[in-house]
Amino acid sequence: MTQKDISIEYAHIYTNNRIDEEQKISVTVLNSVLTDLRGTGQTTSLVLLVDDYSFPDPTFDYDALVAWLTEEGFKPDVLLRESQLIPLCDLVLNKVTNQNIKENLVDYIKAKKYPCSLFIATWYLLRLGYIEWGLYPKEYHARKLLNILPKSFEPFELQGLEIIANTEFGGAVSQIEYKYLEGRLIA
Repeated sequence: MTQKDISIEYAHIYTNNRIDEEQKISVTVLNSVLTDLRGTGQTTSLVLLVDDYSFPDPTFDYDALVAWLTEEGFKPDVLLRESQLIPLCDLVLNKVTNQNIKENLVDYIKAKKYPCSLFIATWYLLRLGYIEWGLYPKEYHARKLLNILPKSFEPFELQGLEIIANTEFGGAVSQIEYKYLEGRLIA
């Protein structure tokens, strides 16, 4: 089974939102990234994680999102819902070696719900193939990740990287890169 060279996450969206400027900017950046990669021989996969957990809305139209991305020329290879990752979040939580971080995560989950940082760590370890799951095809595992996200996500991203760094997969942090989107984008 061969891995992709780069897994690119783009057009992040919450189910209580609709396609707007944020996703349009993300697709523009994605187009630029793919243009820069042309001719390098590097293989890519396009992945999308829809946040149906933070602000759930069962009326969200996944088909409309995929149709729009396809029209734009960037149909995702993999599209998952954040809530689907919960069993894997538990797996990653059990792999956290720093007891303080682990206890803080467990306390947060008990008091509120699963934190963004744990979803981030889980999503990235899944895309890199450090953990496997039947709903994420192995052929889309990658050697490196590129995440096109709003700049406002950066604090949560850093927390996710800290979780990864404190697992047996700590070296994975060096395989993760970002292109942050500036502007009015709010987490």
